[in-house]
Amino acid sequence: VVAYDFGIKYNILRRLASCGCKITVVPSKWPASETLKMKPDGVLFSNGPGDPSAVPYAVETVKEIIGKIPVFGICMGHQLLGQALGGKTFKMKFGHHGGNHPVRDLRSGRVDISAQ
Repeated sequence: VVAYDFGIKYNILRRLASCGCKITVVPSKWPASETLKMKPDGVLFSNGPGDPSAVPYAVETVKEIIGKIPVFGICMGHQLLGQALGGKTFKMKFGHHGGNHPVRDLRSGRVDISAQ
């Protein structure tokens, strides 16, 4: 698996390796042509900070790879896949990143709300 690094977390690499994946991490600006030459079983577009619209080179890389090799994305990488397929992304209102979930501390019984 070739992993494009947009700020990838070590734990993601560790989990993939624990599943038997041989991983090659490449910089975010790595040319698609070089990835295709490697003939990987899949390509991961990693998580990372920022707006995917700010990295148009990455959208172009995804477009060159998609349909030739299985691809998957996490967070920003998933947004890049969406943009490469013609979707649009936009910044949501501050603090709105998904549903809120109650979490109970079993020792104290206290319930807190966890924003996702």
